[in-house]
Amino acid sequence: MLKFRATKQQLIASVLIAVLAVAMIGVGLYGLSARSSQSGLKLLEDMRLQAILNTAGVGAVEAYVDAERQAATQAVREAGGGMAEIREASAKAAEEAAARAEEMGIGAVDLSEIDTTPLGEALNELAAAQQAYYAEEAAAQALYIEEHADEAAQAAVDEAAADGPADAEGGEEMEMDLAEETVDLSGFVATEEMNRLSAVVDEAYLALCEEIKLVFTALDDEVLASLKPTITGIVAQQGDTFEMQYDRAFQASGMNPGLTGSIMRQGRTLAISGVGLLVLAAAVLFYIPLVDKMGVPRLIIGLFFVLLCLLAMILGLSLPTQLSNTLVRLGMNGVLVLAMLPGIQCGISLNLGLPIGIIGGLIGGLLCIEFEMSGWLGFAFAIAVGLLISSVTGLLYGMLLNRLKGDEMSVTTYVGYSVVSLMCIAWLVLPFTSLVMKWPLGNGLRTTIGLQSSYRHLLNDFLSFKVMGVTIPTGLLLFFALCCYLMWLFMRSKTGIAMSAAGANPRFAAATGINVDRMRIIGTMLSTMLAAVGIIVYGQSYGFMQLYQAPRQMGFLAASAILIGGATTSRARISHVIIGTFLFQGVLTLGMPVANALVPQSTISETLRILISNGIILYALTKSGGATRG
Repeated sequence: MLKFRATKQQLIASVLIAVLAVAMIGVGLYGLSARSSQSGLKLLEDMRLQAILNTAGVGAVEAYVDAERQAATQAVREAGGGMAEIREASAKAAEEAAARAEEMGIGAVDLSEIDTTPLGEALNELAAAQQAYYAEEAAAQALYIEEHADEAAQAAVDEAAADGPADAEGGEEMEMDLAEETVDLSGFVATEEMNRLSAVVDEAYLALCEEIKLVFTALDDEVLASLKPTITGIVAQQGDTFEMQYDRAFQASGMNPGLTGSIMRQGRTLAISGVGLLVLAAAVLFYIPLVDKMGVPRLIIGLFFVLLCLLAMILGLSLPTQLSNTLVRLGMNGVLVLAMLPGIQCGISLNLGLPIGIIGGLIGGLLCIEFEMSGWLGFAFAIAVGLLISSVTGLLYGMLLNRLKGDEMSVTTYVGYSVVSLMCIAWLVLPFTSLVMKWPLGNGLRTTIGLQSSYRHLLNDFLSFKVMGVTIPTGLLLFFALCCYLMWLFMRSKTGIAMSAAGANPRFAAATGINVDRMRIIGTMLSTMLAAVGIIVYGQSYGFMQLYQAPRQMGFLAASAILIGGATTSRARISHVIIGTFLFQGVLTLGMPVANALVPQSTISETLRILISNGIILYALTKSGGATRG
């Protein structure tokens, strides 16, 4: 429960921001409601009509000029003129015809000069026909994509494999994104329903053309047929929103929509921005208790996440899709972040040597493919092998850290990097024989290995469902919750309490009879084993396993997440894991598409990722002040 504490300046600022927010929300809601009103629909219709008339007018001028040029050419030919005279007469006639067309206003018609009722009815019929066609096309394409998803996944694997191990550095960037499996639609064939609706669109367009010819008598069917792509593109397009329709019509018509039109266009933006200001007003008002409860970094990241959600809505990005991806990222990264908790609690601080356990999990997944195991059995086998390998490596790793007390942060980083580099050689010489994993020519394993034949999306698809467009990966979240629950039980066991005590105050723990070195080894082994499980869960969500340099930075990403959640280099709780993973992955999930939408063709999204992940670690380390546990 937050206890209200605010200065006078905070109160005034909060009230002013709230008043502005309410005003913006009110104006925005008025604009949104005006869109479906009679006046709003009439404004959009008039803009579309004017845009179509402008387009048809250009065609009418071109038809008039072409007719005059042909007449002049024919006259010179009948008079026996040569090619030079024909070209000269044609150019002169075209120039004079263009000037006359401008004087006569052949291609310029204002809506106030004509009866727009029949033209508007024909336009609305065409718009309805086009929208029905695009809805059917989108549904048919979605079904085609679903049917060919496995082919796209395999194509993504083959494309990554073609890069070769020399490009394995790119895996660090690739691992931050869910697999983008783009289905090739070149083989898509229109359905019978699409063909039927296309014929309806053609009939509606011909009806509109008949009305247009009454306005521009110089137009003929041939010219109007050539204008069809432009005119139908103005009327409707696949995935249209009100803003998209408005912008197209506004650009092509040149009409002044007035203040009401501008409010309708910006209504959604104003309403969303007003909600954002309300959140800001609350943050200003409750700043002191929020900082006491959450800390500055978590508060900033939380507000930034809300800002990204609002920007995604303003920019027309699908917020349900982005939230679905955030939930998937929460589950697929959660176990890796959870692996940081026993390391912190036992006294080795942030376990940046997480790749040691990750390698064990990768070997488990590779053996699953090698032995052609799939489904839940293959998933369980990969976890069992990963746990076995990581328990041994974790034991040796813990013994090493006991000999280097006080320098764990540096040691874990060096060890993690060294193991990854060593395994780059091992991936080339290990005796795997599966064609799914090996290079087509030569020796060694591919950089990226697909999991389609083993346990790809096993947890993601288990009991998944949708709520208001947001896909809930039930199985993935349940598995993460199970891991958290098991860790919670362990931390409350006698061994878990002793481990936390050894990490909090080694001298006092030793004085009470606790074997501190043994507790540190247990914590290190748990951290390493959870990393092995985590990478298997990560891989099944991602759809691929990445070898070579890909695991190198994953310890830093997990450290960033748990620190954002409120943990320190000496204390952590499961709540820090859950909150931190959600915020960190949520910011990354929303930040990249929002940044790319704001600044297309830029690398700002990657810059944002680096700033967040490394900046939070730097902040936590500076706040810890380099203190040791005595």
